[in-house]
Amino acid sequence: MALERTTLRSDDVRAPKVPRGTAVIVTRYRDDNAKVALVNPDDLTMLEESHALLGAIGVLEGEPSSGLALKALSLEDRPREDARVEDPERIAAILGL
Repeated sequence: MALERTTLRSDDVRAPKVPRGTAVIVTRYRDDNAKVALVNPDDLTMLEESHALLGAIGVLEGEPSSGLALKALSLEDRPREDARVEDPERIAAILGL
């Protein structure tokens, strides 16, 4: 899903300067409850361009990715602790092969 941009004036929001290659995670209540991530504008542009390029891959290939490929990508995007393995047999079991 593409990001929707909202621009706020610096007078309305107090945010620190974020250097290139860094993300500042703002938490709420607990350290593991992220509320927002602040990134450098150049990094945001890079992420948006990468997202657009990945979206164009399906167009260039001319056919949609297989269900197995989509499942592998989703596991890579949101890894589970029990899925972090290098054993080929366990990987096959996780992917349902």
